[in-house]
Amino acid sequence: MAVAALAATCVSAPAATAAEAGPVISSEAKASARAFAAENEAEVFASATVCGTGYEFVDAKALPNADKRYGTLFFYMKGNSACAILDNNTPGGANFMDLRMYPGDSPSAGDRDSGDFSSYAGPVRSSTEAVGGRCVTITALMKNEAGTANLINWKGGYVFTVSSPSSPCA
Repeated sequence: MAVAALAATCVSAPAATAAEAGPVISSEAKASARAFAAENEAEVFASATVCGTGYEFVDAKALPNADKRYGTLFFYMKGNSACAILDNNTPGGANFMDLRMYPGDSPSAGDRDSGDFSSYAGPVRSSTEAVGGRCVTITALMKNEAGTANLINWKGGYVFTVSSPSSPCA
C-alpha cells in the first residue's frame, strides 16, 4: 500500500542496482523488524526514500496492531539522525494524522507533521546526538475520515547511544 500511496504523490523509490537489491537494514534492527522488512520490502524501501538517502531501516509497527492495520509507523536511522513516517493503510480518502518525534519528555523541542493525509504523515526527524544517549519519543495519531474516532493513538520510542539506537524506551 505504501508504494501506491507514495507513487500517487509523485515520490518513487529509485531503481535498485545489482549492489542495492532492496532497503538497507540497520545492524540495530531486531529479528521482528527484519522479518517485517523481508515480508514488506517494497514498503520499507519506498518509505526510506521519503526520509532521504542514506537512512537505514530500524523498525516498523503495524498500528494499532497486526490484525487491524490502519497505519504503519516506519523508523529509520542515518548516523545520529532519526526519521519516522506514518503510512496511511486505510482505504478511501484522507484521515487526520499527527506524527511527532521529540527528545525525552519535551514535545515542544521536537518535529511534527499534522494534517489530513491520504498517503502518509512525515517525515519527522530528531537528532540523537547526546553523550551517553537519550530517549526519543514518537507519537502517532490517526482519526477516521469523519474525524470522530481515533483509529490509532500510539506512543513509544527508542533509547539512543551516540551512534546507534538500542531497545525501545517504553
